[in-house]
Amino acid sequence: MCYLSFVKMPAKGKYIAGKQVSRWEADTDNVDIEYKNLDTQSIASVPFFSGRKGCLLKILFLLVFFSAGMILGYMIRRNIHETLIKKEPAVEHFGIKQTYDDSLRQKIQADLNDTANYNDHLKEISKQVMLSGIGTTNKFIEYLISFWSTFPLDSVKMKQYSVLLSYRNYTSKSSSISVLSMMPNTSVVFQAHYNHDNMSGIHPDYIPFNAYSPSGFVRSKLIYANYGCKKDFSRLKKLNVTIKKNVVLVKYGKIHPANKVLHAQTEGAAGVILYPDPADYANGQSIVYPKTWWLPGWAVPLSHVRYNLVGDPQTPGYPAINGAPHTLAENSDYPKIPVQPIGYDDARYLMSQLGGQTAPDEWRGCLNVSYKTGPGFSDDSLQLELDVNNVIERRNISNVIAVIDGKYEKDKFVIIGAHTDSWTKGGVDHATGYSVIWELARGFSALVRDGWRPRRTIMLALWDASKYGHIGSFEWVQEYEKMLGRGAVAYINLDSVIRGNYSFHAEANPLLYSIIKNSTQKVPCTDPDYYDKSVYDMWLERFMDPGKPSQPKINPLNGDSDHTPFEYYLGVPSVSPMYTFNSKIYPHLPTYPAFSTLEDDKEYVETFLDKDTKLEQTVTKIVADMVLLLADSAVLPFDVQNYAQVFDRGKKYLRENEAVISSANVDINVLYSKIDLFIEATKSFAFNVTSINLDSLKESDLYLINDKLLELPRIFINYQGIPGYPQYRHLLLAPHAENLWDDQIFPGIAVTIEQCQTKKDCDPLRQQIALLIVSVHQAVEIIQDEIFIRYS
Repeated sequence: MCYLSFVKMPAKGKYIAGKQVSRWEADTDNVDIEYKNLDTQSIASVPFFSGRKGCLLKILFLLVFFSAGMILGYMIRRNIHETLIKKEPAVEHFGIKQTYDDSLRQKIQADLNDTANYNDHLKEISKQVMLSGIGTTNKFIEYLISFWSTFPLDSVKMKQYSVLLSYRNYTSKSSSISVLSMMPNTSVVFQAHYNHDNMSGIHPDYIPFNAYSPSGFVRSKLIYANYGCKKDFSRLKKLNVTIKKNVVLVKYGKIHPANKVLHAQTEGAAGVILYPDPADYANGQSIVYPKTWWLPGWAVPLSHVRYNLVGDPQTPGYPAINGAPHTLAENSDYPKIPVQPIGYDDARYLMSQLGGQTAPDEWRGCLNVSYKTGPGFSDDSLQLELDVNNVIERRNISNVIAVIDGKYEKDKFVIIGAHTDSWTKGGVDHATGYSVIWELARGFSALVRDGWRPRRTIMLALWDASKYGHIGSFEWVQEYEKMLGRGAVAYINLDSVIRGNYSFHAEANPLLYSIIKNSTQKVPCTDPDYYDKSVYDMWLERFMDPGKPSQPKINPLNGDSDHTPFEYYLGVPSVSPMYTFNSKIYPHLPTYPAFSTLEDDKEYVETFLDKDTKLEQTVTKIVADMVLLLADSAVLPFDVQNYAQVFDRGKKYLRENEAVISSANVDINVLYSKIDLFIEATKSFAFNVTSINLDSLKESDLYLINDKLLELPRIFINYQGIPGYPQYRHLLLAPHAENLWDDQIFPGIAVTIEQCQTKKDCDPLRQQIALLIVSVHQAVEIIQDEIFIRYS
């Protein structure tokens, strides 16, 4: 290896010895070239790389070599990536990625026709009494989780809470209602019957009781108070019938049992006996179960008698999770007087012995005896004895939550729920709702297995302790309040979905009216008289809305089911679909006759309500489409114009109470004008939303639009709660203070109007009106947002 050096350069010009020269400075034709052996000379000693200039050249060479290596490595890596790795598609800036597809609706509905499946579900859950917190119910929940875990669901989990439940005391003497003869010696002449062949003789786990009634012993006189409404007790006082320290006989129906007991307790009664009158539960007929669906005289309906439904009674305002302390103070959520139910055969005897005045005509039922008011029996030697023996215990309850994750809006949730517990075998209540949600889980799992995934997350929930005042659902809502408050789209409640076979019916939040109507129009009616029509057509004909004859009637949601914490606590729009009986013919029948009795079993459903499960299949198909509309529609299908019906009703209520409002120095016209502005704004809003061009939308814009739509129903939530009722936070509607089965328009104003009248304290009324004014104003701001106009 040699090194070429310029040496022995001939002199020419200004040449300096030892200096390299260019061809312009040297005679290129006379250059002597000298070769030096590099094996004996290091490059460091070469003058070319010596000195400061040499160091710079070394660094420059290193940088060049390093850069070349980087470029070569990048080219090799890029070539491998392009050759072996599949390219990702280019991101589309416009156009939405997924929306409602009617072919999916047809596919899942075609998969929901298997009668054998529904029969199996009914049979499995109605084999035995399913009280919350006991072994048989807990084992069933474990079985359900193990089965659902075989579906392609993203998760199936159990959520447990430690809550306070009420039971009949099985280790001590039974509760009893007796009539004693005090002359000449004390002897029992009558005792209520709880040992019919259909009761504890075959089912020792079933002994009639009213949950949350305290234990107690009362020996006193008996009075009759019709349905136990406030006006009924007022009527007794006008008739000079003594209520205080006496036991009250009250009919089931018309208002919630808990409110009956509360009214009696408020009037100073010593105890309450509840019974189903045959005028309501048997339509006055003598031909009853098992030949017809009407309630027999031996049957005893069960119910809870809690009137302040805040979830677990000892953890108000927070979930009963493990480790959370429980309050030990005396609880005001349930009665302080004993309560016990009886059948109408036993009620007939008590009424036949009752003395006092003849009861008002409208109080008479069909016991086929004279209805009297009391107090006391016509034979002064007879006396009533009420002995209740219940226990209240803390038990673990278990909810089941199954999840199908959304593909594009994973943090938004469509929730469907039913309950697993029942006072009895529960053929209708709970089995029909359970069978529907089971088939929905199977049907949507099949779609997932075929490659589909919802736009938004779908949750399927089975609640425990629903019969105790929707404790399971309330505790879960409280635990996940922040997540649900931001992301819950809607809740669909499946509670006793086959209560009759006269017509489809629904209770719902106004935002969901259009969804229900839309879905029922796509499902054919199974009634042979309507074979060529849809469920909607039959519904419209049989339950027409008097205010809108072109529409079927949709009722407000009641206050004692699992939708309550969603609708009235969080502001999540909810709906409860069902088939029901003809309430125009049976106006006082609160629900199907066998409700919460041992007669409510699988045979009752098959014989009198839904012989071949066609109605259950119909409800399942309707709900499946509602879920798809809510989970897959690009723009949430809320119909804000239906708020007009709520506000029209509210304005009517305010006008009826303008005198009280005026006395509080409030100009109610401000609220009227805000409401009018909101109603007008909903019309423009509805047009803008329906006119949105989905092709012009980006997914980010769609997300903002749906967030605004989700925010709208939450605007009407006051997080301080309705005065005296912290579990109800909705400013527009809430369960009625005197009847959990009814609703109250503008509940905060209603409660404080009474306070203003009776206590002359009107500041709370002014505050509630102010809150409503502000919420309506904010609602206008939302629906007039520029984003809804930009894409219309």
